Amino acid sequence: MNMSSTNPYLNVLGQLNLDELNIQQAFDYYRQRYQQSELAQQFVAKSCAIDNDVKENLSIGYCDRTMGKHIPKARTYEGAAIRGSLQRAGLVRATGHELFRGCVVFPTYHENGSVISAVGYRVGRIRTSDKLVVYWRQPEPNAFVDVGLSLAKELIHGQAFH
Repeated sequence: MNMSSTNPYLNVLGQLNLDELNIQQAFDYYRQRYQQSELAQQFVAKSCAIDNDVKENLSIGYCDRTMGKHIPKARTYEGAAIRGSLQRAGLVRATGHELFRGCVVFPTYHENGSVISAVGYRVGRIRTSDKLVVYWRQPEPNAFVDVGLSLAKELIHGQAFH
């Protein structure tokens, strides 16, 4: 019997690494878009809201709303997994809109190289519902553990297998 496919707790634990990988790829994509955008680079250079020492950061990104076009469609297994991962992390909303849409993004990295938080500064057109500064923090592993523990309790009580 393949326990990983029948045990939801093991599936949740396996998602931890995939979620982190997808988060990293999203910020890598933002960094590539920043390097290709004169508009974003000029915004950073001229902005008084951004500290000068942060302006030289090599990991600056730009969310130009194109990442969704490069992720496989949600109806495919791979696309659904990636989009679900980014939604769990809070980087993509259920509507498909990116949290940092229209923002220059400054990520903060953990010593192991994973992105743990980011601040985005809105560039260009701003809607009344848009915040000028957007904050994001990677969800705590406790959220995954809580889900895993509740599933484990169901297993112990025999409720997970019907």
